[in-house]
Amino acid sequence: MFNGIIQNIGKIIDIKSHLNNQYSISTQMKLDDIKIGSSVSCNGICLTVTNIGNINNFNYFDTNISEETISRTNLKYLNENSFVNLEKSLIFGNEIAGHFVYGHIDCVTKLLRIKKMNSSWVFEFQNFDDKNLKKFIVSKGSISINGISLTIANVTNEMFSVSIIPHTYNNTNLKYAKEEDYVNIEFDNLARYIFKHE
Repeated sequence: MFNGIIQNIGKIIDIKSHLNNQYSISTQMKLDDIKIGSSVSCNGICLTVTNIGNINNFNYFDTNISEETISRTNLKYLNENSFVNLEKSLIFGNEIAGHFVYGHIDCVTKLLRIKKMNSSWVFEFQNFDDKNLKKFIVSKGSISINGISLTIANVTNEMFSVSIIPHTYNNTNLKYAKEEDYVNIEFDNLARYIFKHE
């Protein structure tokens, strides 16, 4: 489990499809407390660490990614040199600064527009045609986008937007984002349970 507060930006440095879709991700994040079998959120996807190493003073870890995960996430649009958001799994007693993020991606959606404001950025994303997905897009509700805990600002039938402050912009892969990119979406699990028991 995670809380959507990104700890570092990682870079995909190698993809070995012939080795069970092994992805190698370099990072400046300390991995001393990570063990083989630990979970790390990569762009909001809960992945299992299978190897840890160091190359040229950069830490890296390997993870194997199933075909199912690739098909359901934006990993199918990424390649070597793509940047991903990283977060270690929560430890009991950690501050919960965002919201509970499980690392189970619900779907992807397209980034439509990036608007630079005076002291922030507005990112607009394509809303969903499927009413079973659209019902989770609520103004002031929580959402995980590429693993980042964010608050939905505005919603229309065609799009929803989030406001990005400089700290979030500079410390996540949103600073590399381009219009037409696809992002991973995980809906707020509290909202999911509320709708399920209505």
